Amino acid sequence: MIQKDDLQGLNPDFPIGMRVRTWMVSWSRFIFDRTVEPTGRMPLARYESIDETLKARILDVSKQEFATHGYEGASYNKIIQKIGISKGSMYYYFENKEDLFITCFLDEAHATGSLSSFTSFSLVDDRPAYWDSIKTLSSKQWKNVFQHPLLMSLVRQIASLGTDHQIVRTLYAECEGLSEYADFMTILEHGVHIGAIRDDVPLNVLIRMSSEYEVWLLQEMQEERLGEQHVVDKFFEMFKQLFETRR
Repeated sequence: MIQKDDLQGLNPDFPIGMRVRTWMVSWSRFIFDRTVEPTGRMPLARYESIDETLKARILDVSKQEFATHGYEGASYNKIIQKIGISKGSMYYYFENKEDLFITCFLDEAHATGSLSSFTSFSLVDDRPAYWDSIKTLSSKQWKNVFQHPLLMSLVRQIASLGTDHQIVRTLYAECEGLSEYADFMTILEHGVHIGAIRDDVPLNVLIRMSSEYEVWLLQEMQEERLGEQHVVDKFFEMFKQLFETRR
């Protein structure tokens, strides 16, 4: 089992500052004190059998309610009423509001192409060129989120809940079961192979740490302490610092 000391390669003095050192400590505690496994259950399998028209209405109404009122503020009963189906039917397709929110978020992420960038990544063997490609990929994904208001609103809901919230931990676990996650792992594994990515910490641990930092950046942006380009730049700065080989 990996130990907390295995994270000592992270430079505590890199430019992002003291708040990120605090983040690293809290996130390493999150990683080592809890285990979150992909459930593969969201949404319920019966959801796939819904008529496409009804499915679209469920998603459209639910996304708008979450975007307008937030996850905590959105009423599951009001969503059901606006959709115009029975409560029994809704629970037949979704276990609860958490299940519905995660389904909405992943659907919107797919619909906007936010998860499709990995397939076009070129696996170059030159380390500087590899990191240039990672920077381009990261920038493209962030800007894609910024360009889609509904997706951005849902992302903000996740940031406002914070990574200690059960729904955020569940969402992270669900994402690890996506094919796009496997594509991203392929990119990182190639980086390990060419010596650009460190091999002393499991990749899934590093990914979860970087996801935590994403949430922190979004919170800073919500508080108007960071602009969009600052978020893009700071994320890549942290990502490279976290993932780059120590050899």
